[in-house]
Amino acid sequence: MHFAFTIFKYFPYGGIQRDMMKIVSECAARGHTITIFTLRWEAPAQDDVPVEIVPIVGFNRHSQYEHFAEFVNQRAREIGFDLVVGFNKMPGLDIYYGGDSCYIEKALLQRDAWYRLLPRFKSFHAAERAVYDKYSTTQILAISDVETPRYRHYYQTQPDRIHLLPPGIEHDRIAPADKSVARHELRAEFGLREDQLLLLFIGSGFIKKGLDRALLAMAALPKEIKVKTHLMIIGRDKGDAFERMTMRLGLTKQVTFFTEGRDDVPRFLFAADALLHPAYDETAGMVIVEAMLAGVPVLATKNCGYAKYLNQHQAGIVLPLPFSQEDLNQALLELLTSPMREQWQAHGIAAKSSDELFQLVPKAVDIIEVVAKQREPLLIFVLFHYFPYGGLQRDFLRIALACQAEGFQVRVYCMSWQGEQPSGFDIEIVEEIGVANHTRQQHFAQHISKQAKWYRPCAIVGFNRMPGLDFYYAADSCFEHKAQAMRSAIYRRTERYRLMSSYERAVFADHAQTQIMLIAPDQKEQFQKYYQTSDERLVLLPPGVNRDRCRADGWQQQRAQVRAEFEIDEGQYLLLLVGSGFITKGLDRVLNMVASLPSPLAAKTRLLVIGQDNPQQFRRQARLLGIHQQVSIVKGRDDIPAILQAADIMVHPAYMESGGMVLIEAVIAGLPVIASGVCGFASYIQQAQAGLVLDEPFDQQNFNATVENLLVDKDRRVQLSFNGVQYGVDHPELYDMPSHALAFIKQKIKAQQAS
Repeated sequence: MHFAFTIFKYFPYGGIQRDMMKIVSECAARGHTITIFTLRWEAPAQDDVPVEIVPIVGFNRHSQYEHFAEFVNQRAREIGFDLVVGFNKMPGLDIYYGGDSCYIEKALLQRDAWYRLLPRFKSFHAAERAVYDKYSTTQILAISDVETPRYRHYYQTQPDRIHLLPPGIEHDRIAPADKSVARHELRAEFGLREDQLLLLFIGSGFIKKGLDRALLAMAALPKEIKVKTHLMIIGRDKGDAFERMTMRLGLTKQVTFFTEGRDDVPRFLFAADALLHPAYDETAGMVIVEAMLAGVPVLATKNCGYAKYLNQHQAGIVLPLPFSQEDLNQALLELLTSPMREQWQAHGIAAKSSDELFQLVPKAVDIIEVVAKQREPLLIFVLFHYFPYGGLQRDFLRIALACQAEGFQVRVYCMSWQGEQPSGFDIEIVEEIGVANHTRQQHFAQHISKQAKWYRPCAIVGFNRMPGLDFYYAADSCFEHKAQAMRSAIYRRTERYRLMSSYERAVFADHAQTQIMLIAPDQKEQFQKYYQTSDERLVLLPPGVNRDRCRADGWQQQRAQVRAEFEIDEGQYLLLLVGSGFITKGLDRVLNMVASLPSPLAAKTRLLVIGQDNPQQFRRQARLLGIHQQVSIVKGRDDIPAILQAADIMVHPAYMESGGMVLIEAVIAGLPVIASGVCGFASYIQQAQAGLVLDEPFDQQNFNATVENLLVDKDRRVQLSFNGVQYGVDHPELYDMPSHALAFIKQKIKAQQAS
C-alpha cells in the first residue's frame, strides 16, 4: 500500500520525528511505499523514501500550516494514497499520531480571552477539531493516556477511535554489559572526574521541557553538592535565553549546552548519574524510559505521560502536582544523594524484560494496516433538512443505504435531522446561520465547500442545489423556470433570486461538471431550455417506490382501523392529500374544492391532510370557508400504507411537482388519484389508468367537478383501484430507483478515477 506521512518540520533529534522515521522503516520493511510531506527537512536526503518539501506560503505559522494542509490534501486526491498519516494536527488525516497536548484546554485555561479572538487560535483550534471532533473519522494513535480525557471532554471523541500505544524504546538505550567502559570514555572526553555527578537534561523544546525549572533546581543545590555536579543540556532548540539565565545563576562553568542535538545520546545516558525532566507539558517523554533502561535514576513531573513507568518500576522520583519549585529543589537533592540510587539503577535496567516498552512501532504499523484495509470509499451526502416523511428525504435515505450496502462509507451534512439516525452513518449537523432561508443555505454551502474536501470523498451527492456537487438528485423543479414564468421582474432583482439562480446554474450550466439524476422526463426540457445542459450529464431514474405501499392481504383491516381512528364510517368519503409543502401541493385548491361540493355530498365528505408544514393559514382558510369540521391536518405519520387503504380518493392539484412519489404510491395501493398535469409522475396515473390527470392550465371549476363526479361513481373508483393494484404487480421497475442511482454513481466514479 502507499501511505502519505505528514509532518510540519523534520529534524533528527525530536521525539515525534524519531518515532515517525521508525514507523516509516517498519512500513517499508512490510512492503509498503511511503511519501513524506513536510515544510522543512533539516536532515540528509532519504534515498529510499521520497520527501516532498511543500513550499512555505504565509507570513505566520498558522497560515503556513493551513496552506500545507491544503497542498497535501490536493496531492492526496491526485495520487490516491491508501492513507494519510499525520504527525501534526490538521484536516484531512486518516490517522493522527498523537504526540501533542490538548490545545483547546491550554487556550482556555492558560490564555486570556483576547487570545481566543486571534486568527492563530481559530486556525489551531480548527486543526485540532478536525482530528478529535465527534464528527471526525480520523483514527488516533495515542502515545500516552494523559491527554485522552481532555480531548474527550472538549470534543466528545469516540473511545473506539483512540488507540493507545505502548512506548517504543530502541534497544541501543539499554545499559550494556560494559557500561562502565562507556561511562569512563565519555567522562574522559569531557574532562569529568569519577567523583563528579553528571546530570542530564534531554529534549527539544527547552521551554516546554522545563529547562528553567532545571536550572533553578541546580542553582539551589547545597554548595558541596553543586560544585561537583555538571549539567549537560542536549536538544534541538534556541538556547540563548537559557545560557543568559545560566550566567545570572552563576552556573556557567557547571553547565554545557548542545543546542544542535547529538547523534550519540546513548553514550551520555551510560555516563550519567541522573536525568532531570521537570516538564510543563509532556504527552509522553520517551527519554524518561530511555534513561531508566540505561540505569539512570530519573526525576520527572507527574504530568509526563511516561512518568508512570518510573513508579511502576521504582526507578526514580515522580514529582506530584501542582508543581512547586521548592519541591523540585528538594527532590533533585534526593535524586543525587539518596541511598536508594543503586536500587533505582538496578530496577531501571531490570525493566528491559518488559516487552511492552519496545512495542510502539510494530503496534502502530499494525493499526495503520488494519485501518487501510478497513477503509471504505467515502460518499458525502448533503441536504438542507432531513425528516422522515418528505419525499426527497426518503429518496435520499434509500440511495444512501444502497450505497452503504455496496461498501461505501456514508457521511451526511444537513442543517437539521429529525428521527432515527441510520447505523453506520456519520451525520454532521451544520449550524443554521442567518435569518432568511437563502442566507442559511448560503452558509451551509460554504461550510460544505470548506469541510467536505478534507475527507477526500469519492463524490459529493447533493439533494439540494449548490456549488461543488459531483452528483445532484433533481427532486426540485427548475427554479429559473418558476422565476421567469411565475414571478415578477422585481423578484428577479432580489438577493434571494441571485443566490438561488447561481446555485442552480452551478449544477446545470453547460460548463458545469455535476452529474444529474432526473426523476421525471419533463425536467430535461426545462433545464436544457435555460442552461443547455448536455445529455451526457443527465440520466432519468425510474421511480423508487417502497413495496410496502402495495396493497397487502389485510388491507380491509387497515382501512377499518384508520377510519375508526378518525371517526369515519363506511358511508362517508375520505379525500386524502399527502405531502410536505402545503402551498406547492395545492392545499388551498383542495379546500376550495371541498367547500364547493353540494350540501348532501359535502356532509358525507372528510378531508385528511398529512405533511410536515405549518398548517395555520390553511386552518384559517377552512374556517372562513365553513368546512373546518370536515378537515383534519396532521403531521407526518409512519403508517402511510394503512392511510392509503383508508382513503377513497387522493387529491394532488399541485402548483409544481417535479415528481410526486405519493401519486405512484397511491396507484399501487389501489387508491384512485386526481392530480394536476404539472406533476412529473402524473404520466404513471395515465399509464396505469388508475385516476385522472387535470389539464393545464389548472381550472378550479374543472377540478371541483372531477372530484365530485368520481366521488359519486363507485363503480369507476373500483375499476381505477383494480387497475392501479395490477399496474404495481406488472411493473417491477417502479421499485428500482435506488439500484439505478447506485449504478450511475459507481459508473461515473469509476470513469473519473480512470481519467
